[in-house]
Amino acid sequence: MLSHYHTSINPDEENDAHSCLLRMVGFNKRVLEAGCASGHVSEALSKQGCSVVGVEIDAEVVLPAKQWVERVVIGNFDDGELWKELEGEMFDAVLFGDVLEHLKTPLETLTESLKHLLPTGAIVISVPNIAHADVKVALLKGTFPYADSGLLDRTHVHFFTKESLLELIRAAGLVPVEFNRVTVPVFTTEIGVQESDVDGAALAAILADRESETYQFVIKAVRDDGSRSLENLSQDLIGLSDKLVDEQRRYAQLWSMYESNMDDLAHLRRQADAAKRFLPKPLRALARKVFGQQ
Repeated sequence: MLSHYHTSINPDEENDAHSCLLRMVGFNKRVLEAGCASGHVSEALSKQGCSVVGVEIDAEVVLPAKQWVERVVIGNFDDGELWKELEGEMFDAVLFGDVLEHLKTPLETLTESLKHLLPTGAIVISVPNIAHADVKVALLKGTFPYADSGLLDRTHVHFFTKESLLELIRAAGLVPVEFNRVTVPVFTTEIGVQESDVDGAALAAILADRESETYQFVIKAVRDDGSRSLENLSQDLIGLSDKLVDEQRRYAQLWSMYESNMDDLAHLRRQADAAKRFLPKPLRALARKVFGQQ
């Protein structure tokens, strides 16, 4: 039986949470994978030479994963009992791929996971962004359409924005050292809202938010060693990531304006061509010169 979260993974896909997670974990690492389900990520990690110990709450879906992992620990992070089965074990990476939002106590889980992280190790996290534009449009409609997966998975008990995720990570004694966004354009998520569901002014205000099309945040974090240099590096990293998004959004706006202007120019040229048929010959020659036509 496969988990309903099971999916194929293309490690070369740039705008994808799974490929980001795999890259952040790296090769030939010992990995504790939270929520291994039926093993789609475990398989990809194994192909990167990683040794994986999986943790999964649903014992019915883990059988396919067992071919890719050392073993699977069945349990719930929220009750804390599963950590007893990992006593004394250390890992290069602890992976929480779209898991923390399902937990009642994500801070306690992150804090406990640090006890099993090697000094040079990293925590790798992805979570959905509750501030995506499609969620805001749905709320303006007065709806909150829960589903079996996605931004409004009905089993989510925590909802994260960029700031609340960073607060959680720092509260756990971690510092982000890599920060990625997976983006999905407005009106194209599983939520199913349409442009006709929102007026133009409200939509413009929603899209003004830098994170309006961020579908997931993917972060690699390490222990906070208390050094100012590490904290400065982390702040610079996030600041540069924000600037990159701002520049990409600005470029997209400029390109849209360029395409619109080119469409307007083509329309004017078509009108000029139609009008030239009614002009005397001397004026036709002048029109050809003005519009750059031979």
